[in-house]
Amino acid sequence: MRGAVGMAFFFLMSMAIIVFVPDLIVYGTLSYKANTVVAKTTKEAEMQGGITPTVEKRYKELMKEYGLDDKGMTVSYNKKGEVQYNEPVQVQIKGQYTFKSFNLLGTGVGQFKLPIKSSDSGVSEVWYR
Repeated sequence: MRGAVGMAFFFLMSMAIIVFVPDLIVYGTLSYKANTVVAKTTKEAEMQGGITPTVEKRYKELMKEYGLDDKGMTVSYNKKGEVQYNEPVQVQIKGQYTFKSFNLLGTGVGQFKLPIKSSDSGVSEVWYR
């Protein structure tokens, strides 16, 4: 009898892990992609001297390249335009991921959302006159 209870418990725990693993992998991948886009955008903004149209174009290319453009991610900056040497440049991406593991019969009951938030900061490397 002990063996059967132990096996039932093991089976239930295994099923819980198996159900969550795909969603956790997708959530982790989206978070990693958001971090990468923010880091690359911040570095580009540092080298360009602020959030210029070139940096915005590059940001949009990165979002498309990483498949985040259709995921509802939004970007925000501390200051748009040229930033003087040694002034801060901050980039932030926000979005959310909906876990669908417990979506009961496609009704939306049992879904829950986790935020995806990534931010990075640096300083401008360009002198403006």
